[in-house]
Amino acid sequence: MASDRNDLIQSVRCGDLVRVRYLVEQKEVELNFRDKWDSTPLYYSCLCGHLEITQYLLDNGARCEANTFDGERCRYGALTDSIRTLLRNYNVLTTRIVKRNTYDEFLRKLFEQGLYSDITFVVDERKFPLHRCVLAARSSFFHETLENRWHGKRLVNLTKAKFNAESFEAVVRYLYTNCCEIKLDNIDSVKALARSCRLPQLIELIERKKYAIDEWQASKTSSSSNIYRLVLEPDEGDDSIRSDFCMLAEQAIPLELRQWIAGSEMPFIDQPHLDIFSDLVFIIDECYYFHVHRAFMCTRTEYFSALVKDHFNEMLPNTIQQSAEKSIVVLKHIRKEHFLPLLHYIYSDECEISNDCVDDLLVIADELLLPGLKRLCGNTYSKMLSINTIMTTIRLARLFDLIKLEHQCIRFITDHLEEVLEQEEFKNFVLEDAASVVDRQEKDSIPIIDDLKFYLAEFSTVNASDMDETSEKIKLLDDFLEDIGLNV
Repeated sequence: MASDRNDLIQSVRCGDLVRVRYLVEQKEVELNFRDKWDSTPLYYSCLCGHLEITQYLLDNGARCEANTFDGERCRYGALTDSIRTLLRNYNVLTTRIVKRNTYDEFLRKLFEQGLYSDITFVVDERKFPLHRCVLAARSSFFHETLENRWHGKRLVNLTKAKFNAESFEAVVRYLYTNCCEIKLDNIDSVKALARSCRLPQLIELIERKKYAIDEWQASKTSSSSNIYRLVLEPDEGDDSIRSDFCMLAEQAIPLELRQWIAGSEMPFIDQPHLDIFSDLVFIIDECYYFHVHRAFMCTRTEYFSALVKDHFNEMLPNTIQQSAEKSIVVLKHIRKEHFLPLLHYIYSDECEISNDCVDDLLVIADELLLPGLKRLCGNTYSKMLSINTIMTTIRLARLFDLIKLEHQCIRFITDHLEEVLEQEEFKNFVLEDAASVVDRQEKDSIPIIDDLKFYLAEFSTVNASDMDETSEKIKLLDDFLEDIGLNV
């Protein structure tokens, strides 16, 4: 939300690391967004001289590559030498970054590793193992050519191409990830290839980013420049890649279940054959045939990868048949009403989850090791919070490690503290929490009480009246603990 992003910018500028951590880890605010001045939270941290916050932002995925516009701008604007040194030496991809951007990481790996590739392009003797479904979904040129001139080909040798391998890599990486890097002296070649591939949005993005670099360099007192790479990233609110892959998921759905999207420009939309680039079929409820793609289904979750490879043998109630072109897998433990949102999530990282199916879908997401889908289920639960559901929901949040949902439950409890304190279920929850602390002494802390008091102290005190209300609620908690025989 815009308010959370503004809050993050202000917290960074003020040097409030506690608030920054809360917004990033609990509210899951994106770190690389830009405000109306084209500035990121990392830029403001560098500009204001907050070394600890700068380190934290970098550790959690803030981008600042050397010899790029953002990298040079942060370094140029950094208030202290220690921050400039940190920026110059920082080039680490941490597991935390990968965890925060699982979909982006999936798309990057899909391109770079070429898993389940079904076509290979050769440019300047470099091989690019790619996927027909991705290319066709993202470019009308590739869609038409793969259906006609390159139909059925596994190897396409572009020996007479008027572009180099570096240009081809940049354009294809953009098709896969909506991001790419271009050397400034290679911009014209990339634009020419993008024009051939009918990618006007890429050409416009290149021209706009190049103009921004030229403007910034012109504003500097020194004429020298360390920028020689153009880093392209999607604009704020640009969901084109998710939309394209979502429509690819729609095309995998049996006709009788498909929800056509009016006005779509998806190149598949008028195609009568659902399995045109499919290499895998899932049969759901014994009668619905989903013509899907290994590149998505098997790369997004190891569960389906192992299933297609038949690693589970008779351990799971599924059957596998091999046809000439694709595997056919019968899934007996997933119903269509659960598979449909699962399919959309795997392809686009987004899906609609109804209140009726969220319980089963959460279990499926946990089994398939899809933490992002679990978080989407958590968002659905958060909209269902009430006095009657709060304790069941916070137990579920802890069971499935839904940190954001647990925090939302804590906030709900603090907002409705008097009503919650009257519930027998809350009393039992607190007693269980106290008993879970190993070797707990008489005055040791209790996790749920700690969380409630922390939230009240950190995020509920804005003015004098808020402080009075917070003090009253903390006293209510202390009285409650005394009534049930616990001291903290």
